[in-house]
Amino acid sequence: MHAGIRALLAQLYSQATADAIRIQYGGSVKPSNAAELMAMADIDGGLIGGAALKAEDFAGIVNFKI
Repeated sequence: MHAGIRALLAQLYSQATADAIRIQYGGSVKPSNAAELMAMADIDGGLIGGAALKAEDFAGIVNFKI
């Protein structure tokens, strides 16, 4: 999905513009999947929802290691 969005941006504008745009993952980011998601091509960040309500879960997301 994210690669398709970036490809469409490159087609509509330019590759340089597509590369400069940050694409956020909008699904459920949790400590258990943060590193895997952030390692995927064309995902530049994530939207943290309910996990932000628990300090331990939030810390596990923002401190992930790839």
